[in-house]
Amino acid sequence: MSFLILNVLKISFGVLLLLNPGETINSLYEGDYDPTQVSSSIGINIQEQELKSSGYRAIKRYNDGFVAAGSEGRIDWISTSGKIVKEKKIAGENFNCLLSDIKETIVAGDNGTILISSDEGTFRKINSGTNKNISSLVLFKGNIIAGTNDKGIILCEGMDSLRHIYLAVKGNIVSLSSRTSDCFGVTDQGEIIHTTDGINWNIFDFNQVYKGFYKSCYFTKILVTEKNIVITGKRDDDSPVIMLSTLGNVWNERDLIYTDENGMQSFLTDLPKDIFYDDLHDELYLICNKGKLMKLSSCPHCNKLRLLPAENLTGISGNSETLMIVGDNFLIETINPEW
Repeated sequence: MSFLILNVLKISFGVLLLLNPGETINSLYEGDYDPTQVSSSIGINIQEQELKSSGYRAIKRYNDGFVAAGSEGRIDWISTSGKIVKEKKIAGENFNCLLSDIKETIVAGDNGTILISSDEGTFRKINSGTNKNISSLVLFKGNIIAGTNDKGIILCEGMDSLRHIYLAVKGNIVSLSSRTSDCFGVTDQGEIIHTTDGINWNIFDFNQVYKGFYKSCYFTKILVTEKNIVITGKRDDDSPVIMLSTLGNVWNERDLIYTDENGMQSFLTDLPKDIFYDDLHDELYLICNKGKLMKLSSCPHCNKLRLLPAENLTGISGNSETLMIVGDNFLIETINPEW
């Protein structure tokens, strides 16, 4: 199977200034909405626990290197060799996600924080209109979209408006990803959300649709390319799962099997946290808790597993030279994609 990744972030980001309330549209809550009502689901409890740990939470490519963000207000620019070349610390903040291009970097995190910087300069705080944690950022059709822990989407339309859209989902929106034609997201209660304009969202309840066929799933991450959609998570028995689709309507499970150091076939048992696609080698990489890195090739017999010196890995990115992996305790690991 070929995975062709979309090169995003080709334009500069606009500053978010004005707040325009979201209107009632498809898949929105009708009537009064109380964002203080938070589900006590297993998936949400796990996510909240992870956000309290110390370390990096996200990493993206930036110019010839990378930029990573995490707890304690840390934002670090990292070379391809894994060396921190510039660092910044913003007191009182904890970052969960980021976007970056040649000129600007946006970080977002706990308590609705959104900060934007140009040319690695001073970060300016934006009024996001929420005090809920922001878990994911994506660029779609020139607009920035953020997913929050109050079942909400924050849409930045152009340079002068900010719209809040509350979706009728059961879980928190934990991950977003886009391609040219559409944008997808997942919740920690097994829901898949989809839009073609950033405003009107459809909700696909994976657990309801596949009830009796697949075990219930709690999703952790989504990656969208021009040809495929990849979702990671765990089943209700805590076993890891990865689902693949082309359009998002029909989903098939990918076996997480690999050949160990003794030449025996084994199965991944750890929770995937992030996904990266290497288009040069046509391979997917999963990072997991307990320091596991898994490479998924087009041939399942060529899948590999590698143990890294960290209890919990949180983010992965890469370029033609290296894979850059971050984790708890501000771990930075560089890996040759051809290992």
